[in-house]
Amino acid sequence: MRARKTISVDSFYDSISGFYDKMIDFEKNLELRKNSYKNIFPLKGRVADLGCGIGLDSIALSLNGLDVTAFDISPKMIAAAEQNAKRYNVNISTHVHSVQTIPKSFNKKFNYVVTVGNTIAHLNSLDLKSVVRKMNDLLLPGGKIFLHILNYELIKKQNKRISNITNREGKIIIRFYDFRNGDLDFNILSFPQNIPKEFQLVTTKHYPHTKKVIVSYLKIAGFKKIKFMGDFQGIAYNVNTSKDLFMEAEK
Repeated sequence: MRARKTISVDSFYDSISGFYDKMIDFEKNLELRKNSYKNIFPLKGRVADLGCGIGLDSIALSLNGLDVTAFDISPKMIAAAEQNAKRYNVNISTHVHSVQTIPKSFNKKFNYVVTVGNTIAHLNSLDLKSVVRKMNDLLLPGGKIFLHILNYELIKKQNKRISNITNREGKIIIRFYDFRNGDLDFNILSFPQNIPKEFQLVTTKHYPHTKKVIVSYLKIAGFKKIKFMGDFQGIAYNVNTSKDLFMEAEK
């Protein structure tokens, strides 16, 4: 199979920003995250949301009383996050930055760092290692990170190309993979239900980092008390059954 042309992460998310809320079922997931973050972050403080997208996690955190600063590489995602923040009447500081380009002036400013939504899967191994160090730099002493990635060990084992098909408000959204040597192409195909020829297909690269690799980078960066979960509610992570891998660690 010939490889599809992949586009940069910012272009990829700019392209899907207009329907991203439909794809992730914003309202349902906002309630889930709001309730979950009450247990994950019981104490108020300042939190950096890395790869904030359209603001789902940032808004959930802000509704729980945390002071949120949100970063994303996609200008259109940031614009959507700002609109959603207004809709829910919360104040969020937003910035167009990848994790690597966040200025040093933000270092040691946060009690918590959050990166949810498979953001770190867009980073190759070398970049992930440096990003984990940057997360440590952003934190105050004793701070905590909460990060998420899909369970790629299971995804590769199952070898299923189609991961999700959604039909919301007359728009079909299909998420699927092309399995390559060592990594994956992640595709989103979307089109109006009644006019399928007016489709849009965008492709970007995913790097299937394993629990073992991420843990090694966390330890190198100086993190400790590393915990693993299979979902937001804290169910135990199982490499053979868990769809997601969540991690907590302390500076």
